Formats: sequence, structure tokens, C-alpha cells
Amino acid sequence: MDESIGLDQRHPAKYWHALDDGRIQCDICPRDCKLHEGQRGLCFVRGRADKQLVLTTYGRSSGFCIDPIEKKPLNHFYPGSSVFSFGTAGCNLACKFCQNWDISKSREMDRLMDAASPEEIARMARLNGSKSVAFTYNDPVVFFEYALDAADACHERGLKTVAVTAGYIHDAPRREFFSKMDAANIDLKAFSENFYVKLTGGHLQPVLDTLAYVH
Repeated sequence: MDESIGLDQRHPAKYWHALDDGRIQCDICPRDCKLHEGQRGLCFVRGRADKQLVLTTYGRSSGFCIDPIEKKPLNHFYPGSSVFSFGTAGCNLACKFCQNWDISKSREMDRLMDAASPEEIARMARLNGSKSVAFTYNDPVVFFEYALDAADACHERGLKTVAVTAGYIHDAPRREFFSKMDAANIDLKAFSENFYVKLTGGHLQPVLDTLAYVH
């Protein structure tokens, strides 16, 4: 058994398939990372263990904060209310101007993270009087399974859900992800393919596709 991904970091992940050459491919985003046993994708938090794709940050958060909803920023979505913000670690872009690089590109996840189940996220948000919960700080696309389970727990407690994301995601997971979100801020970083390639390590079109989908 490969130990480069710890036994306590192996939550089964969705959206992947096996390749003919023995690798598996992550299908969550347009990077299509192809992985041998023990390897992680560019996001660093989705990787291969025991011949399957796993999420290594499920149930662990890099931090919590109570924010005004306008800070997300969202306009006309329960104005004046509080939102319970949290994130994990990792990102599927490589922006050279990232303001949260210490979280999005962290390799010391155990040092950064506090345990928090989806139910605990919802409970803490309700306890602190928040109207909604925001998946933010790093991109929730990379902690897809954790975000969706947390969204379900929030909805069960009457809380709204907010995604703050760069929108770099494939079509099938996009549909499932946004079906659980009540509001979203899609971070369009520029208007040219050249900018995306040179400064984010990604491509523009998938982000435009996400914007068109949520609109």
C-alpha cells in the first residue's frame, strides 16, 4: 500500500477513470491530471491511492471567519447578513498573483488544518448567526466532495451556500457542483487566453463556459 498519501487522507473522490496505460485520470477540471499510484494532481489535494482517486483534505479546514456577505463580494444576496467562510488547501490554477498562495499552494496541510465535518461546519455557522456558508479562500472545485457534503448539511439546517471559485471545472461536475449552491462569485481573472496561459497556467474557455452556465 502506498503511504505517500496518508491513510487518514483518503476520502473517495468522484469524476475519474482508468487509462489503458495503468494510470488514472482526474476528470474534475480541464487539467485532466494523469496519475500513477501515490501521485497527486497539480492541485495537490486530489491524488491516487489504492488504485483510485481520493481527496486528501476532506473534513479539514485551513480556517474559519465570519464575514459580511458583501465581502464575498455578493450584491443583493441577503444584504447585511453574515456569512460563515471556510476553505481547505490546494488549487487547480497556478496564478502568479495569488493573494492566498500560502493556503492555495500549501504543502503543509496537517499544520494548517483543523478538523471540521460537514455537519460541524453547518452547526458552527448556525451557532454564530450566519445566514449562509461560503466555500472560499481556496477553490472549492478541488475539495468538491467535501463542499457538496457541507452544502447538504447546510441546507438541512436552513442555511444558504455560496461558492467563490475561478470556475475551472469540467461540464459534468460543474452541473453537480452548482446544483448545491445558492449563490456564486465566478472569478474571471482576465479576458484573454494569453493571460490565462501565462499567468494562471490554465485556459480561458472553461471559465467562460462556467459563467455561461451559471448565468
